[in-house]
Amino acid sequence: MRFAVFALSSVPDTVTTRRLFDLDDLDDKSVSKVLFHRRKQQTGSSEVLRWDQRAIAALSLIHHSEDKVHLESMHFAAQNEQELLHAFFNAAQGKGRMVFWGDEHTSIPLVHFRTLKHGISHPAYWQALNAGKNLHLDIRGYLSPPSDDLPGLDETARKLGFPGLTDRFEVDVMDAWLQDRHADVQAFSDIRVLNTYLIALRLFTVTGELTGDDSVQANERLLNELGGRNDRHIAEFLSSWGKE
Repeated sequence: MRFAVFALSSVPDTVTTRRLFDLDDLDDKSVSKVLFHRRKQQTGSSEVLRWDQRAIAALSLIHHSEDKVHLESMHFAAQNEQELLHAFFNAAQGKGRMVFWGDEHTSIPLVHFRTLKHGISHPAYWQALNAGKNLHLDIRGYLSPPSDDLPGLDETARKLGFPGLTDRFEVDVMDAWLQDRHADVQAFSDIRVLNTYLIALRLFTVTGELTGDDSVQANERLLNELGGRNDRHIAEFLSSWGKE
């Protein structure tokens, strides 16, 4: 079985906002405040940005195949957004199914819109999508009926015995981005994708798409993959998982 799990870290699209509203004299923090204020005016209460008001700051992918598990981490300080998008589409075309945790009405439209913005062409992906192929699996959407009261990744992962987000929160991503702490932005995506992958292994074992032995071997390969990394957030994840 081949699939890829992905997680994104997104931030306010200050470049577009600055251009649309002639805010060239403002820094990213001030431009973000303008965007949040406009969003609150639009909704009446919430400052949560719509997918077309965001940019992708980091992308984490776990590539799963019968004999390999590989974590790919990318962030805006090392790669531009176009490179992140190309990595997403290459994974989608190579693995057949993109698995994630979250609202499909946010993550996938964000990817699609940023692709449109940059004029990135991956025809095979769109042809498969238009043909009705099942390219995306939102685990939360698969498990949950449509509702405004949906479980979060952190709590769900910990209920299943996985580390959860190890005291990392989406609200901290923007502060880290504004302070050029790109490693922290990347860490949030990495921890999300690792928990999502472990939940995916459990789900595919329950549905019979993977055997119990397949899952055990995948866990071992993941441990070997992570053991070769020196990142602090990876060490924290392994410690919380009891796999140091």
